[in-house]
Amino acid sequence: MYSTNVVISNLTFKNSPFWNIHPVYCSQVIVEHITILAPLNSPNTDGINPDSSTNVCISHCYVRNGDDVVVIKSGWDEYGISFAQPSSNISISNITGETGGGAGIAIGSEMSGGISEVRAEGIRIVNSLHGIRIKTAPGRGGYVRNVYIADVSMHNVSMAIRINGNYGEHPDNNYDKNALPIISNITIENVVGVDVGVAGILEGIEGDNFSSICISNVSLSVRSRHPWNCSLIQGYSNSVTPESCEQLRTDCEETSICYDGGSSLAVGSRASIHNKPSANILLNSLLQLVSL
Repeated sequence: MYSTNVVISNLTFKNSPFWNIHPVYCSQVIVEHITILAPLNSPNTDGINPDSSTNVCISHCYVRNGDDVVVIKSGWDEYGISFAQPSSNISISNITGETGGGAGIAIGSEMSGGISEVRAEGIRIVNSLHGIRIKTAPGRGGYVRNVYIADVSMHNVSMAIRINGNYGEHPDNNYDKNALPIISNITIENVVGVDVGVAGILEGIEGDNFSSICISNVSLSVRSRHPWNCSLIQGYSNSVTPESCEQLRTDCEETSICYDGGSSLAVGSRASIHNKPSANILLNSLLQLVSL
């Protein structure tokens, strides 16, 4: 907590009873070449959880656990709103994960201090519940904005993309039910997946539509005959298979509403997010995962 210039590197964490790596109120944090192992049926064994922290680089990690592989947080309900310490400038790259009960890349549900400027690339998820997930609820307040997730491969994932506006858990009964989170400028692109249960469930909040949700260049082999379920969201999609939900089929021919990732985020000299894999490399990586 309250630390600056932190490097966590070349370590293995095994059978933690709770979250493994949890920098809180920190800045200039590098987490690299980490292995995290926990039973796939163990709840709350999150892998790497930057929380109310800035300038964080997470790269070249392998996580096999029972909850979220990498999840960004920033305070819970009225306490997070009051403390107002956001998570921002988060770089995530070259992550391989397998989780029995969580997501490969997650945001929330504790996000009341705000989360922004997140860039995740080169993510490989196998045998997991969710691939990408954003979770929040009325009472959280705060915001999640300017999130760019790209170059993701999935195999045997129950749900590829989940955005949930009614996650529902609260620390106590003193939260403000009218404190609605703002979810906007979320871009997900260059995603391939095989043996996927459902492509996505994207649900905003009544009176609080999630906006500028952009999904492009996504190809998923989906088992469900109803691959998408969307409500209370607005955005854009392009080159999505199976075809995305109606709320994302905008008539707009240009994608100015979509967040493009901004300038590449970097933390210290070790940040490697510039090394973006090509489509062929991504597909070859997925085929290797299928053969595991």
